[in-house]
Amino acid sequence: MSGNDLLKEMDKAGQRLLVKLKDLPRADTSHILAFAILLIFIVAVLLMVSLACCYSCCNGHTNKHRLSRVQPAGVV
Repeated sequence: MSGNDLLKEMDKAGQRLLVKLKDLPRADTSHILAFAILLIFIVAVLLMVSLACCYSCCNGHTNKHRLSRVQPAGVV
């Protein structure tokens, strides 16, 4: 898939999302609930990704679990 095709598909998806958002005030309760669950899921995934990036990139780990160096044994 080329870059232009990807941009067109993203544009189509964005347009469909905008149409659904405009129709949301007139939607029934099940559609509003499904949209809220989907929105919460997306926010949770983005939060976990950002926390994982901050943990790995910003040196969030501590050196509590240092690996011990193995020394060669003496003459057996």
